[in-house]
Amino acid sequence: MPVLYMDKSAVDTMTEKDIQNIIDKHSDDSRYRRLMDYYIGSHPILFHIKKDSTAPNNKLVNNAAKYVTDTAVGFFVGKPVIYGSQNTQFLAALQDIYDYSDEQDHNIELAKASSIYGAGYEMLYTDEDSNIRFGVVAPQNLIMIYAIGNSDREPVAAIRTIASTDRHKRAVRKVEYWTDTSMWHLRSVNGGNLELHEVVDHHWGDIPFVEYINNEERLGDFEGVTSLIDAYNKVQSNTANMFEYNDAALLKITKMGDVSSKDVRDMKEKGAIILEDGGDIDWLLKTLHDTALENYKNRIREDIHIFSGVPNLTDQSFGQPQSGVAISYKLWPLEQMCALKARKFKRGLQRRIELIANVLNIQGGMYDWRDIEVQFRQNKVQNLKELAEIVTMLSGDLSRETRLKLLPNIEDVQAELEKLDAEARAAREAFGDPTGLMAALKEYELGEDKIND
Repeated sequence: MPVLYMDKSAVDTMTEKDIQNIIDKHSDDSRYRRLMDYYIGSHPILFHIKKDSTAPNNKLVNNAAKYVTDTAVGFFVGKPVIYGSQNTQFLAALQDIYDYSDEQDHNIELAKASSIYGAGYEMLYTDEDSNIRFGVVAPQNLIMIYAIGNSDREPVAAIRTIASTDRHKRAVRKVEYWTDTSMWHLRSVNGGNLELHEVVDHHWGDIPFVEYINNEERLGDFEGVTSLIDAYNKVQSNTANMFEYNDAALLKITKMGDVSSKDVRDMKEKGAIILEDGGDIDWLLKTLHDTALENYKNRIREDIHIFSGVPNLTDQSFGQPQSGVAISYKLWPLEQMCALKARKFKRGLQRRIELIANVLNIQGGMYDWRDIEVQFRQNKVQNLKELAEIVTMLSGDLSRETRLKLLPNIEDVQAELEKLDAEARAAREAFGDPTGLMAALKEYELGEDKIND
C-alpha cells in the first residue's frame, strides 16, 4: 500500500467510512507481488508458452534480482550498525532493548524489504512483560499517512490491515488506525463495512511505525533492470532450446531408394548407408552464431550490473590481490548507492530511537534521542593491516571510541571500551597503582621518559 499525504484536519476528523475508502482505493498490491516474485525467482519466463507445442521450451531463470538485493544488503548492513553516546546509561538501556529484539537481524530484514520494495516498515510495541519490541511490517499491510507540506516527513497517522479467517471460515479483515495518541480497532467480515470495536490510548507519544525508504522515489534496487533480467532469461532459454533442438535433429536423406524406417535404423546400427547416384545425407540443424550470441549475453549481463549499481563480484579481477584503493574503484557504484541508503536509513533509526526514548522517559528516564550517534560500516574486503596502521597513526588526534569505530571487526564499541577499562584496572591493581597515575600518563601518551621524570 502506498504512502499518502493528507491535510492534518482530514486526519483529525477521520471516520470508519474514510478508512474503508482509503483501504479500498489503495489495496492493489500487484507491484509488491511482482517485485517479490522477481526476488524469489518466479520470473515471467516460467510462464512462457510457445505456439509450436512440439518445439523445445526451456525456461531458465537467472536470478539477478536476488543477487542484486542480497549483495547490496550484505554490503550495506552486513556489518552491524554501531551506536555511540556520552550518555552511557541511555546507550546501555537502548542496547538491552536492541539485544532483546535481535536488532542486527531485524535491520537486515528491513534493509532487504527496502531493497526489494523501495521501502521497509517496522512497528514498535510492548510485549506482555512491558518490554519494548519491534518487528517488520509487510508494505502491503500498511499505509503511512503524512501531512501535506510536512517537510520533516513525520507521519501523522497509519493504517495497518490484517487478513484472517474466523472459526466459521469467514474472511475477516482487522484494521488498526493509529494516531499519535490512540489506536482504533476496526473489523469487517466477508468484505462488509468496517465497524469500530474500541479505541485504545497508547503511550508512544507518536505514531509507533517507522518507514525506511530506499530512495526518495521508493524504488527497489533491481526494479529498474527487470526488463534486462527478462531479456537475459529469454536469451539463455532460447540458447538451451537451440541446443536441445539440434541434439534431437532430424536426419535428411536424399536419393536413397525405396527403403523403410526400419532400413534406416538397420543402416545406423551397422554404420553404413547405401545411396543412389547424387544422393546425400545430412542433419536439419539450426545455425548457432556463438560469438554474436555470447556478445549479446555479456552486454545484457553487464548492463544489469551497470544500471543496478551492483558489480559482478565473480569477475576475475576481484580474485586478484589488490590494494584497498583499487578495490574501492571497482566497488564505487555500490558504495555510492549504499551511501544514499545510509542517509535514508539513518532517519528511520533515529525515529526508532526517539520512540523508544518516549517510552523510557515515561518510565522515569530523562533521555534525548539526539544523544545517540549512528554509524554505518560497509561490509567489504579490507586490508586489515593497512587499517590498523591508520588507526594507530590517528591515536593522537582521535579518541579511543572513534578509533574503535573504524575497525570493521568491532561490533559493540561500548562493550569493547568496558573491556579495555577492565583490563586497565586489573593492570593497575597488579602493579600496585590503585590511583591510576600510570594509566593516566599512558592514556595521554606522554612516553616512558616523561613517566620516569
